Amino acid sequence: MLKKLLTAIISTLLFGALMGFMNYMTMPEGMSQGFWKTMFFFAIYAAPVYLIAGIPISYLIDKLMKKVNSSSELARHYAKYGLYILVGILAAVIYKVILFIVEDIPFFSYDLATYIVGGVIASLIFYYVSLVFDKKESK
Repeated sequence: MLKKLLTAIISTLLFGALMGFMNYMTMPEGMSQGFWKTMFFFAIYAAPVYLIAGIPISYLIDKLMKKVNSSSELARHYAKYGLYILVGILAAVIYKVILFIVEDIPFFSYDLATYIVGGVIASLIFYYVSLVFDKKESK
């Protein structure tokens, strides 16, 4: 449990930093809020998702992968990789549905792909941080 909690915290910080950097680099000068403020903004919104949904879903994926009989480590890696991508897409769609319901923002708009890419990035960050912890544990 502690390993998953640390994974969620580190993933939150990495995701916030990455999104803050991307926002800082792509905003026109004068419109950017600065790296740290943007990083904090993304981290604040990402933390509950990582902590409330990411940890249990990660356990669910681990349990599901234990049931899969595959002798190939590469096949197991790509199966988990695909599951994390699907979870990232699902999280983005759920977030978009919430925005549609609460703020009446159109669901099928130009930014749906942006939310999906963000969800996939967030889920893969969690996956790769957990891989680092798994490598350290197996040594």
